[in-house]
Amino acid sequence: MSIRTITFELEAKLKATAGGLFFKPRGKVERKSYGDATERLKVKVSNLKVPDGSEAIVTVDGEEIARIEVMGGRGRFDEESRDPAMIPELQRGQTIEVSVGGEVLLRGNLYVD
Repeated sequence: MSIRTITFELEAKLKATAGGLFFKPRGKVERKSYGDATERLKVKVSNLKVPDGSEAIVTVDGEEIARIEVMGGRGRFDEESRDPAMIPELQRGQTIEVSVGGEVLLRGNLYVD
């Protein structure tokens, strides 16, 4: 197994837009560039109170960047490519939102990690 050098990384911790005292949906977005010219986008969501098979739409400043199938309140998107056109360009300060059925459940802003 080889170790890759991360040359640039953005991250966003996603928090619930609404919720109760005990139920805390959350998520995380990571956008990495590696020294071997590989780009990666990873999104994880958990504790979403939606029916199994629901589709979560991930947007950055209103533009869709990923779709995630939610099962058991969890979902994951993980895409890696050496083709820069396959992984969206993201910038510090942009707003990430996760919505299901048109309702925004999670939101956060990108920062340099």
